Amino acid sequence: MSNSGLTSEAQLRYIVQWFGEFSELQREDFLPILAAAYSGKPDHLACKLASLSCKDKPVTLFQCRIKLFNEWFPTWAGEERNRLIKAVSEIDSDFGTKLQDALVNGGKLNGELDEEHKMHFETEVAQSQGNTTEPICNEQENTNAQITAAF
Repeated sequence: MSNSGLTSEAQLRYIVQWFGEFSELQREDFLPILAAAYSGKPDHLACKLASLSCKDKPVTLFQCRIKLFNEWFPTWAGEERNRLIKAVSEIDSDFGTKLQDALVNGGKLNGELDEEHKMHFETEVAQSQGNTTEPICNEQENTNAQITAAF
């Protein structure tokens, strides 16, 4: 029994049930969280969780469920963790494929660009700023350019 009063088996059933209720966007948000937790990368997980916080807004049901997931998952045995991966992959095979890719190749945040698209985006931003020879390489400038481009 954990401090929540539920067995790990009951916790697993809740997570699987909640996953079935997640919208497509919530599943996209859950993917890197699950991949980071399963991979045992707490620093990577903390970064992903920071993107879920909303200072002046009430906590959503999704955020509560993710909070419980983050409390429960580390207490589970490897067999339970594997059963979760299998269960969510059976519910949503596309999610399962993306999860396996994230576990093998490392996950990306929702909206994060892969290297090919990042390079293309940086070149376009550089060209729009009148610099046609080199893409933006400074990470801070790239972030500012992305924010500016979004508005």
